[in-house]
Amino acid sequence: MATSAPRCSHCGKQRATLKRCSVCKQASYCGAECQNAGWKKHKKRCAPPLPPKDVWGKVRAAHADGDWKGVLEWEGRLDEMLKGQSDAMCNDALGIFIAAHGSGLTSTGSTDHALSANRLLEQRVDLLGQMERFRDRGNHICAMASNLILLDRREDAAKLFERARDVGAAHGFFSVECSACEGLGRLEMDKGRAEVGLELLQNALVAARLGEDENTAWAQELGVLGTLIPALFETNAIDELEPPVLRFREAAEAASQREGRLCYWELSSLLASARLHQVLRTPIPF
Repeated sequence: MATSAPRCSHCGKQRATLKRCSVCKQASYCGAECQNAGWKKHKKRCAPPLPPKDVWGKVRAAHADGDWKGVLEWEGRLDEMLKGQSDAMCNDALGIFIAAHGSGLTSTGSTDHALSANRLLEQRVDLLGQMERFRDRGNHICAMASNLILLDRREDAAKLFERARDVGAAHGFFSVECSACEGLGRLEMDKGRAEVGLELLQNALVAARLGEDENTAWAQELGVLGTLIPALFETNAIDELEPPVLRFREAAEAASQREGRLCYWELSSLLASARLHQVLRTPIPF
């Protein structure tokens, strides 16, 4: 499996070819300038390379500690760690590095992490197909599409959402169809194609209610309602608003009861109810 392009251990830039430290074989640099500049920090951990099983131990430990930077320090040896391993182990390893890039994206806002995550997600999608884990495969394709939106590659994102929708339909996973339709609906709304966008979001809502996993179906329904209702306000589809707003309130209150605290969705539903009340000038039950 090919992994993402390596990063310079000093400046962090991704390059197709970097020069590795001759001692540890782990740190890589753009050239002598970056290597010299990074030596003061690197010399504290420069040592002959660890065997793959020990590297994997360090990756797991860093992941358990929530240290995404510590995980990504070993990304250059991912191919080596995966070589000869079972599909299940490869799937777990890819998941850890994908999660680390997700944390890096959240922490730094750098879209480099979205690009790197997508390279790994593509590998994991292929692997999940081999393992016949089609729901996970569809969800990962949706994750790739969401990352492409961050990279402003919306047409490519739409193709991936369509691909995920096909996976969900072919294997009977409504949760995947829900995520794909919601993503496509958002993209259509952004393009000003409100009629198509709203239809896709309504399809996503139906799919959410048919979700195969009761533990996640409620969260998907709330997510879709949180997207659909602002879209209905935006398009002035006032006649269609009251039922979803009332359902949003009910589902959000149930979520708060489930979590034992006032959740984000209930606050959003209260704002939606207040906005609808202002538009209609009629009381909405609180």
